[in-house]
Amino acid sequence: MTALLRYQGALLLRSQRWLAPFAVYAVFVGIGIQPGDRTLDSLGYAAAGLVPLTAWLVRVCVTAEPPAARACTAAAAGPARVHAAALLTGLAGALLTGVLAAAYPLLAGD
Repeated sequence: MTALLRYQGALLLRSQRWLAPFAVYAVFVGIGIQPGDRTLDSLGYAAAGLVPLTAWLVRVCVTAEPPAARACTAAAAGPARVHAAALLTGLAGALLTGVLAAAYPLLAGD
């Protein structure tokens, strides 16, 4: 499973389709969270933005591979494992973004 996760991660990073969700989320957090706001309100705002980011990122991960390459990967490792690796890659990207986004309200909050 580790090899599949590395493969899906490399596909995601190489495709650069992750830039749009992260840019939209950065703008969302940058506009919505102002220095001096209450910390819990800011954390809630940052968490609310993670829902569409996660959905968009998972969609990007699942559709990043061409159908022929996905069929070859599924034949080698099994379709369930390939799909789970794509979902986990999107989730890992969203979790990493959530950790980084939580640092901003904690530092800038009141």
